[in-house]
Amino acid sequence: MTHNPECESPAADPPRAAGPGLGFALGYGGVGFGLVSAVAYSLWAYRLVNGAAFLYASIAGVYIGVGGLVLSRLMRDAGARKTFPLWFALGFVIYAIGWCACWFGLKGKFQADFWGAVAGLASMTLLWQRLYGRPGDFWRLFAGLFALHSAGYYLGEALYATMHGPTGRLLWGAAHGVGFGAGIGYVLWRCQHSSKMRLPSTAPP
Repeated sequence: MTHNPECESPAADPPRAAGPGLGFALGYGGVGFGLVSAVAYSLWAYRLVNGAAFLYASIAGVYIGVGGLVLSRLMRDAGARKTFPLWFALGFVIYAIGWCACWFGLKGKFQADFWGAVAGLASMTLLWQRLYGRPGDFWRLFAGLFALHSAGYYLGEALYATMHGPTGRLLWGAAHGVGFGAGIGYVLWRCQHSSKMRLPSTAPP
């Protein structure tokens, strides 16, 4: 019997590496982004920037400039790791716009920080859900991100109320970043473990 190569089944694509587990995504995201957040909050803690608008812009600049580079380690695809900082920047800008719209619109009253987090995190979740192919899973992704972000933020607020001064402000920033980073790690991990995952290798237009 002769061998007929045409009768062979097409070779299957090589399996994609499983990548870091959920525990690593939560831990690395929390610690890495916690450090970034502490640096960002140091601008407020030590009064390094004057003027509310310029201060908020400077803090956002630290998050955008460094956060994506740190969190790109959570991307298991080499191409996605290169472009993730730009996608992160876009997501954080959307988050910041939503948060600031509620904070300044409500003049810091009526739980403005809570509603700002809802608007900003929902927008960030929607972007990454569509970007990384996690259809129909918005509420689970958003709930995880919102819960972890809020835990860090309000723990930090409690620490600041106890400590006050520069130390309290830095602790608020660190705690906020740990919760926020863990939430981002959760979202990215779940998106990358979807059977319909798609990892863009191009930067935002």
